[in-house]
Amino acid sequence: MSYSQYLQGKAIQTGCDWRLKITINSAALEEFPSNAHFLAHIRDHADGPLKAALSTEDGTITRMNSKTIELIIPATVSASWQAGTVVMDVLRVDTSTPIHLGFDLEVPVKRTITRP
Repeated sequence: MSYSQYLQGKAIQTGCDWRLKITINSAALEEFPSNAHFLAHIRDHADGPLKAALSTEDGTITRMNSKTIELIIPATVSASWQAGTVVMDVLRVDTSTPIHLGFDLEVPVKRTITRP
């Protein structure tokens, strides 16, 4: 499976909730059953230290339907992040071996000017 598509999305504003819905349309990937579990790691670069982990277990990845998931970064997680970019990918982890969903994300991070 290969991919080389750039899609513009919403930047992460530090200290604010961030959400992104992703729909997978691929003949190479089976649809997600209702009991599917997912895991994503967020880092400054692929080999960098872990900044945050998202998962179905903690409610930060939600299966919306058989082809769509939603990623959620709570405001408290990004509050201390610096401006720049972060990278992540998503694995399905309820199978005998993890399945990569076939995409990597590079998301801009912007420092929020107004901070409560």
